[in-house]
Amino acid sequence: MVKIELDGDVLDIQVQGAHKLWALKSSLRVPLGDVRSVRQDPERATRAWPGLRVPGTHIPYVYTAGTYYQSDFRPDFWTVREPENAIVIQCTDEAAYDEIIVEVENPAETVTMINSALAGKG
Repeated sequence: MVKIELDGDVLDIQVQGAHKLWALKSSLRVPLGDVRSVRQDPERATRAWPGLRVPGTHIPYVYTAGTYYQSDFRPDFWTVREPENAIVIQCTDEAAYDEIIVEVENPAETVTMINSALAGKG
């Protein structure tokens, strides 16, 4: 699971607990300008094959964490055990990741917070 907070114009994504070990990353900082959209998407979070794992952990339909590359050679970052709590942060072409798919405690609240911050920038 991750905790997402706003730090000015930056999303501060903190990987919590044992997820740090499996994801091999403890945090991400994403400028709001690099965020295209955000949505709750349990279906996207249950993908059987998220891509080429470099590095990370993948147990199909159980747990996915780490960095994965799709056919477009842009990495996605994952840390999901419970897909119903997953959100997808779609990033711009200039961002380090194409998508950030993470499990949060309250997906609806987190999506609303990020969308409000994005609306405030526009």
